[in-house]
Amino acid sequence: MENRYNIEGIEIGLEEIVRLIPNDLYALKESIRQSIRKLHEPMQLAIIGKISTSKSTLVNAILGKDEVMATGQMEVTYNVGWLKYGTPNNDIIIHHKDGSPDTHKHPEEFMSWTVDSEAKRELLNNVSYIETFDDAEILREINIIDTPGLDAYRKKDSQNTLDFLKKVRPDAVIMLFTNSIAENTLEVVKDFNSGGNFNPLNAIGVLSKIDLLWMQDDEREKTALQIGQRMASNKLKNMPLLRKTLFNIYPISSLLFLKASTLNEKEFSLIKRLAENDLDMLPCLTLSADDFIDTAYEVSIGIDDRKQLLKNLDIYAVDLLVRFVAENRHATLVDARELLYRESGAYAFMKVLHNHFGSRAKLIKLESIYQTLLQCIKGERVRHAGNNAMDKTINLIEQRISDTFSSLVQEHKEYELLNRIYCNEIDLEEDVVEEFRRLCGEFGSSAPERLAFEVGKCSVQEMIERASERELYWRKEVNNEFDPDEKDWMRTILASYSSLRHKLKVMDYQYNQANAFLFNR
Repeated sequence: MENRYNIEGIEIGLEEIVRLIPNDLYALKESIRQSIRKLHEPMQLAIIGKISTSKSTLVNAILGKDEVMATGQMEVTYNVGWLKYGTPNNDIIIHHKDGSPDTHKHPEEFMSWTVDSEAKRELLNNVSYIETFDDAEILREINIIDTPGLDAYRKKDSQNTLDFLKKVRPDAVIMLFTNSIAENTLEVVKDFNSGGNFNPLNAIGVLSKIDLLWMQDDEREKTALQIGQRMASNKLKNMPLLRKTLFNIYPISSLLFLKASTLNEKEFSLIKRLAENDLDMLPCLTLSADDFIDTAYEVSIGIDDRKQLLKNLDIYAVDLLVRFVAENRHATLVDARELLYRESGAYAFMKVLHNHFGSRAKLIKLESIYQTLLQCIKGERVRHAGNNAMDKTINLIEQRISDTFSSLVQEHKEYELLNRIYCNEIDLEEDVVEEFRRLCGEFGSSAPERLAFEVGKCSVQEMIERASERELYWRKEVNNEFDPDEKDWMRTILASYSSLRHKLKVMDYQYNQANAFLFNR
């Protein structure tokens, strides 16, 4: 992946530029040095939102593990947590605001240390962020930054989140909302948008806790996911700022998503007992949490077991699983987990996380670095306004930076056109928008999906032929168009098809060569 974007060439180019920069442009020089360090780091994905929007639970669900990031009633997620690839039992590293040496603590020691108290108040207030480690494969490409709620009880935690985000400038963000979107969350969107940092190509939204929406629905004729999908659609429709900022808003029950990986045999056996013996009592039991553990309701599992189910699954998951098992008597634990995954909203969310962020993680990071450097150059121009000699130097540096990133020309053009489409800055026919989004991997990153084939239902030759057909079509469109602006976006689509066709032919050739060498075919 790194070779595709010529990371080494970009690094060499930036190092040469640093040597050219005079000391008067120290801020720009330091920004480029930081950019060089970031080149070989994974993409940085921040998760932000109000407190109790299930941010940490969502992180755990993405990783498929309990308690990688702390959750619970107390604000143990009091500070920014930077989750990186490594051994889970590695010491947690605590970074301090005052620049004092980092502190290392074993995970168990850290959990007790995080409990807030007057005696530790000064120590806690001095924490900038913490580093934790896990061996989940996704962390090889994407670091996850978990943040305190933007309305945290400890106001300094909220401010610490904002300060950290402004300093680090994550490459991409997931913004969590509940049914009501907090004003301070929108303020963060506005603040970062002013610098062009959030856009539909590096920001997605999550409507969290959709299971609670189901609890609030008196009729309960629709699933939590269906209710969430309707609300997410309405939010995008009624809030222009969100439409301009987010790729989409995905309804999620983080708890169901997590239990899709962690539901165990004991919990499933309790569900089966309820399904076999107490289905008629289910509407009464699931009216509320109090009803579920009410001793007046005599069912086949005791109060302690009900309390445990309520704690681990919540009312909606219990109702969903009991009805599912009642209708599917031979259902297994695997079947139950698949149901939770499907109904949690995880399928659509993880698909977009992989296609939208994962497969273009390097590109998003490089775009983030490039845009950060351009913002820094803009600041230097303001600082040295009226100094003609310095202005010429800044122009030269800007051109050198642009040349250094020239290996990303086609990817950048695709990225830029997608962003214009999502921000409604260009008016294209709906079928053209859908075709280009598909071609860029928004509906699936494989070659068949990019060419509107069903995966596994087409040959390589058929894919090459379709790419060639679309390339020929767009070449004719470009030749017949007189408007330079129209030609510009058409050429981007044409070049994308040309690039895909070339890759398919190269891979087909390499595949045939490998077969001939390995199997004499």
